[in-house]
Amino acid sequence: MSDRQYSVQGVGLGLRRTLMGSLWSQSPENIDFMEVAPENWIGVGGRLGHQFRAFTERYPFVCHGLSLSIGSPAQLDFELLSRVKAFLDQHQVRYYTEHLSYCSDHGHLYDLMPIPFTESAVHYVSGRIRQV
Repeated sequence: MSDRQYSVQGVGLGLRRTLMGSLWSQSPENIDFMEVAPENWIGVGGRLGHQFRAFTERYPFVCHGLSLSIGSPAQLDFELLSRVKAFLDQHQVRYYTEHLSYCSDHGHLYDLMPIPFTESAVHYVSGRIRQV
């Protein structure tokens, strides 16, 4: 597959549940791609899950994660990583980005905490990125 097949460019829109009804009537040519946080959609089933799937079949999607906690001193959450990967594969998400911060340390902190601006932090986070 070529890089062009996965290219995302143009005007994107952050998909929110409250917009789904009105967005469905839009022509797909008006929106080049959609963006979601996978944590907000992983495990969503029923009518809402089916509607979301219809959107991912209609538009290219990108994701921006909120909970990977790549800079955390705690171990990576491999269960979450597995669920995110399955979600990205299921919906053929083209790109995934994540905060270069941490949001957990033996529990979720519900905030994005900064990582130290040091060379050792660069090596630490680089290793975790390679793990992911």
